[in-house]
Amino acid sequence: MSKLLLFRGSPRSNIPDVEIENPKLEKYADVLCVRYAFEFDAYKWARDYFLSHPEYDYFVIATDDIVVKPEHLKQLKEDIEKRHDAVIGGMMNVDQHEYMDDWGNLNICYELGLKDRKLREYIWIKRNQLPVEDIFQVNFNGFALLAIRRDIVKLFPFHSDGIFRGTGVSFGASLDFVFCWNCYEYEWMDKDGKMNMSIPIFVDQRIDMQHLRTSGEIQAGNREKEVWLNGKLLQMGLNPL
Repeated sequence: MSKLLLFRGSPRSNIPDVEIENPKLEKYADVLCVRYAFEFDAYKWARDYFLSHPEYDYFVIATDDIVVKPEHLKQLKEDIEKRHDAVIGGMMNVDQHEYMDDWGNLNICYELGLKDRKLREYIWIKRNQLPVEDIFQVNFNGFALLAIRRDIVKLFPFHSDGIFRGTGVSFGASLDFVFCWNCYEYEWMDKDGKMNMSIPIFVDQRIDMQHLRTSGEIQAGNREKEVWLNGKLLQMGLNPL
C-alpha cells in the first residue's frame, strides 16, 4: 500500500476552515506543514524532506488556501492504489466566489499557457464543461491535492517561472505552472522502447475542494519559519536536513 506525504506550504496558517481539517487528514497521510516561509523556500525544503525519507511513495501538494477534507484524501488514495498514476489530483474553484457555481472556473486546464508571464493566459475549465468521466487528463493542475509519484519528484525540482526568463529558479512565482510544463515537455521511453512525449496529469472530479483564495493574511517574513509533522513541531526555521 502506497504511503503518502501531504505537504502544505503555509505562509498564512490562519484560515480556520483549512486548519481545522489538517489533523483529520493524518488517517490517510503524514501531514507536513511548512509555515511562514516564502513559496520557493517551503517547496524546496519539503521536497528535500520527501526525498530523504524513502518510506514515502507519493508527494501530495495542497496549497494553504484549499479546504482538504478526509474524504478528498481517501478518494485520492483509492485512485493511487487502483491506477498508480505518475501524477493525479483533484480540483478547486479559481476565485473564492465561484465555488460550486456552474459557470465558475476550476483551476485545471486542457492547454498550458505561454511561458512568457506577460502573454500568459489560463483557459480554465468551467464546472459545466467537465467531462462525464470521473477521471480525465489535463495539462495544468494548480496543486489541488496533486499527488506526484516518487520517480517524478526526483526528476523535477520545484522552480519559479523565473527559470523561463533567465532570472533564476527562485525569482518569480507559479511553481505549479513550471511543474506542469516540465511534465509536458518530458520525453520518456516505455517498456516496448517507444519514445513518448509528456508525463500525463490526471484529475478526479470527485475530489472537489473549496478554494478560499482571499482568506487569511500572509505572515511569511513576519514570523519565524516553522516545520510541523502530524501536528508536532519538527523544527524552527528551515534548517538543513
